[in-house]
Amino acid sequence: MFKRLGLARKPPLSLGAFRERVIGDLLERRPDLQLERVDDAEIRVEGGGETNVARGYAYYREHPQELDLVVRQVADLVLAEIEPAKPDDLIILVRPDSFRTGQNGNDDCGPARPLAAGLVAIVAVDAPARYVFAPVAKLRAELGMDDDAIWDRAMANLRLRLDSRPPKFRPGYLTGLKTDIGLAASLLILDDYWAHPSFAELGDLVVAPVERDEIVVAPLKDATAVQALRNLVARRDSSQFLCDQLLLRRDGAWSEFE
Repeated sequence: MFKRLGLARKPPLSLGAFRERVIGDLLERRPDLQLERVDDAEIRVEGGGETNVARGYAYYREHPQELDLVVRQVADLVLAEIEPAKPDDLIILVRPDSFRTGQNGNDDCGPARPLAAGLVAIVAVDAPARYVFAPVAKLRAELGMDDDAIWDRAMANLRLRLDSRPPKFRPGYLTGLKTDIGLAASLLILDDYWAHPSFAELGDLVVAPVERDEIVVAPLKDATAVQALRNLVARRDSSQFLCDQLLLRRDGAWSEFE
């Protein structure tokens, strides 16, 4: 009866459908925008930044009657004008290699260095609402710095944010690394972190970079723990998922672990 009368409650939008609503609003206001869909939750703007719509979607699920308002607010966030980069805002993020290429090749992002297993470390700008992967030419012009100076400053900023001491290893357990500020994967580029006695005494390490703020470590010599890492990456599925490959830390360098 309610359905015939048009009074039945509509099923909620999926996360992907909500993201499409946001994209529709953006393109209605700015048809010139070049947008890329990343997973179900993220929108990347060419020459701009990336916005994850998951938080807006969660609010919509709690307040479905405010769908149009929430969509507009998320779109406003995407369109917010990005201020010129400042040295203190530079940071290094670990992302899939696809983040550093575009229509202009590697000039579409800040200075970047490869890691392993399709991952790359990229200089980004920590803007108030999101991380921005600004074109390298834009960074040079705004900062008055060359690529090496930009990288060095971003590394210095990263070290100030992260604890340089790994947690104590517990035999028979996997060691999980989180920062609660979205930077756990960036630990992969800090050589002194992995050379710390807490890790160095374990020998070669196998690492699962499962999410942007979660990496999991096990000694190579512990076959049971390594298998647990394989199972972990095989099951993981989230908007923050980073990589389904395992990394090997040996002789101070990363390689893909088969």
